[in-house]
Amino acid sequence: MILPNYGRDSSPDRIRSVAELAEELGFDSVWATEHIIVGPEGVNPYGRVYAPLVTLGWVAGWTSRVALGTSIVLVPLHHPMHLAKEVATLQELSSGRVKLGVGMGWHEDEYDFLGVPFEGRGRRGDEVIRVMRAIWSGARDYEGPIWSFHDATSEPIPEPMPEIWVGGSSDRAIRRALELGDVWHPSRGSNVDHVRRVKEQHPELRVVPRTSAEHVDAMVEAGAEGSVATFADEAAMRDFAARHIG
Repeated sequence: MILPNYGRDSSPDRIRSVAELAEELGFDSVWATEHIIVGPEGVNPYGRVYAPLVTLGWVAGWTSRVALGTSIVLVPLHHPMHLAKEVATLQELSSGRVKLGVGMGWHEDEYDFLGVPFEGRGRRGDEVIRVMRAIWSGARDYEGPIWSFHDATSEPIPEPMPEIWVGGSSDRAIRRALELGDVWHPSRGSNVDHVRRVKEQHPELRVVPRTSAEHVDAMVEAGAEGSVATFADEAAMRDFAARHIG
């Protein structure tokens, strides 16, 4: 389920309350959202966002079972070596509970503020994934069009390697999930019919969309292996758990 780490009502108390309840009720995982700095178009609801990896590191310290996911990290806005280190650290400190959801982003102002070209963000994001996988595998050398390293060391080596869940609903996002990811994790622009078509075309592809709680059953019936759901409040979480988790 999605944590309330964003929006005007987000707060440490709400994040902790929801994460603790998710662990108590038997939810598989909790997921934090990323935006860094937004313009007017993104203020509602992304003007107030707690950084996802920091938030999940905090959650890891007082949970023991629930997995920790990002839905999503905007990978083209990060240096891949720094991001690989942060994710590897969280994977080690949480005893292997990390699922890294990644996306390319839609909010051009955010790219402008951070001095990163909006055009070409997909190619940049692809290389971020390649660099992280190289670092996590213990590679000492990598040569790419944007980043390179030689005779380099970056430990800890995460064990197991974190899964990469690829966001986005475009054809390129689906190819990215097939070529570079472990799971396709669509959110914006995806629907039940789209998920069904993709699963029919690529039955080998694991699909776990982000959707509202009322659409979870339909997504699973369409072939998804599960869903990352948003809930209106804790009462809705309890009701869902009673019906689906037992």
